[in-house]
Amino acid sequence: MAGDVEQIRGHGPHDQETADSIRREAVERMHRELAAKLATFDDRDVWQQWLRFAGSFHQYSFSNTCLILMAKPDATLVAGYRAWQTKGHQVRRGEQAIKVFAPVTRNVPLEDANGNPILDANGRQTTLRQVVGVKLTSVFDASQVEPPPQIQRPQPTLLTGDAPAGLWDSLTVFIASEGFTVTRGDCGSANGITDFTAREVRIRADVDAAQSVKSLCHEAAHLLTMDAVEIATYGARQCRGVAEVVAESVAYLVTQAHGLDSRQYTFNYVAGWALEAAGRDAQARSIDQVVRETGDRVISATHRILSHTQPAIDQTTPTPADAVGASPGLATWETVAPRNRPHTEAVNPVSRSRYRGTPGLVR
Repeated sequence: MAGDVEQIRGHGPHDQETADSIRREAVERMHRELAAKLATFDDRDVWQQWLRFAGSFHQYSFSNTCLILMAKPDATLVAGYRAWQTKGHQVRRGEQAIKVFAPVTRNVPLEDANGNPILDANGRQTTLRQVVGVKLTSVFDASQVEPPPQIQRPQPTLLTGDAPAGLWDSLTVFIASEGFTVTRGDCGSANGITDFTAREVRIRADVDAAQSVKSLCHEAAHLLTMDAVEIATYGARQCRGVAEVVAESVAYLVTQAHGLDSRQYTFNYVAGWALEAAGRDAQARSIDQVVRETGDRVISATHRILSHTQPAIDQTTPTPADAVGASPGLATWETVAPRNRPHTEAVNPVSRSRYRGTPGLVR
């Protein structure tokens, strides 16, 4: 069946509808497989350890997240000087503090409707702690302390090598049809940026073609799946997690359909943002649950992109060999351990929730 879509393509509206139906069913299958693999992939236990560790740190407001970003774009976990000491770590001499806002509070005596003091059971005045202002306070990142925390956030590994022939050009045309231009250039510490005000998608120029086309597909997915509310609230970590899971899932499925296996990057990337979307608490949804819940948006966007890029041999189409576990049309599913690398694509929700003065997204 690997050639079914190719054989019927271009023979009329009815045949095209059949090809589209086959492709959509295959994309749905691939998405189910992605969720299943993320339920058991190699780094899952490491992510859970990280989640428990990170949950012991104070969660910062959006304003403070922006201040942390501006002061130290690669920050991961931040805490005050004394807080690090209580965790068994010492801030290194000479490290520059990150300034964030902290509340100024005071105890306000409580009174009843007649202005009389409200007393507790022991006859003492009751008070309410009230925020009366803010002040700047100093915090430090995990990279600024000794000994360094032993539990580290798993990192996705940049893709290397060539991209599928014609995929970059096809995606560029597709993005242009959405009213956006594609450029190459500086993206800060991200791999790609979508600026909805300037209607520009920019991809960093110093990565291999495989990573470039994967990032371009990620940005294309944002164009198709984010509404005005999501764009406006994108800087907030709690709002951004699902958007990143959706976009990277789409990028994975599209590149997979074109024969490019991006799992070494996608699995850890999606896992990190899925956990961020789920929340750091005991009742948090699992990684695979978050991925499954995005199914409709992911499948719809993937199908739309693939309908335009038209893989030369439709890699999403199942073959008879699928029944015995071999699929020449779809790369074999495996898991890989992450490798160290100097740069990541929006891995850390604190360091990548970037606001540049315009509603732009960074990857």
